[in-house]
Amino acid sequence: MSIRVAGLCKRFGPRNVVTDVSFTIPAAGLVGLIGPNGAGKTTILRVLTTFLPPCQGTVEVGGFDCRNAPAEVRRHVGYLPESPPPYPDARVIEYLGFRARQKQIPRREQSREIARCLEACQLKEVGRRLLGRLSHGYRRRVGLADALLGSPPVLLLDEPTIGLDPLQVVHLRNLLNELASHCTVLLSTHLLGEAQQVCQRALMLVHGRLAADIDLSQLPTGAATEAELRGDPGQIEPALRGLPGVSSIRQMSSDGDWHRWSIVSEAGHDLREATAALCSQHNWPLRELTRASQSLEDRFMAVATRQKGVA
Repeated sequence: MSIRVAGLCKRFGPRNVVTDVSFTIPAAGLVGLIGPNGAGKTTILRVLTTFLPPCQGTVEVGGFDCRNAPAEVRRHVGYLPESPPPYPDARVIEYLGFRARQKQIPRREQSREIARCLEACQLKEVGRRLLGRLSHGYRRRVGLADALLGSPPVLLLDEPTIGLDPLQVVHLRNLLNELASHCTVLLSTHLLGEAQQVCQRALMLVHGRLAADIDLSQLPTGAATEAELRGDPGQIEPALRGLPGVSSIRQMSSDGDWHRWSIVSEAGHDLREATAALCSQHNWPLRELTRASQSLEDRFMAVATRQKGVA
């Protein structure tokens, strides 16, 4: 089922939170909405779920307009908000039963549907426990089970891995990959490495604007050079930035006078030879020079650098 966002703007008072964002997700798959905290990710998800109205633009889910047909949109969407489920005095199975009735799942199917979601989210063992006595990770999984009730064709997940332990994260990745075969899954995260592992595509937000739309299967390799050298960072950074083809520079770490730099070229140029020549020219001792696959973090830093100062 498709998602279409065209010219979306959302303001809170005088503050623009989302500005002229447009994208289309045409079919089933797993798409990441990525960016730092405050970039507008949660706001976009809340507009898509009809909890917030857009100030401008068109937002559609499955051909239904979020402003004009909110009930139809909600029938097709499962939503995991960032906050855990309310009702701390309710048992897990009671809460899911309440949500199944709210979603108008037929009575004869409710028990089977709740059991399916408990199994999918590994919650069978805590089904009789009170929500208020569960860990944050378990409460997040209850929220995910809620989102899965009724097998909605669209899943909107806000920071789904926050609060999960490593084993739970691995299980969630496997579950998301399974769901993406027949659902449209849009998840928000500021964990770029996580997005790169689970998503096929990334929509990158910076200052409330869509800064890049990246097919992660096409993310270039060999586009970053890592160099560890000794010298004054205030002199090193502008010199490295001036190398031909460089799109961004990031100081990764320091060890006394030694500093490790990531030098990114979006065109995929191998910058090792130019970097070595620069170090020789300035008499900067060079301890290590390697070529690394470009990560989503590298791409984000390159895009964010270009977008710096855009409000």
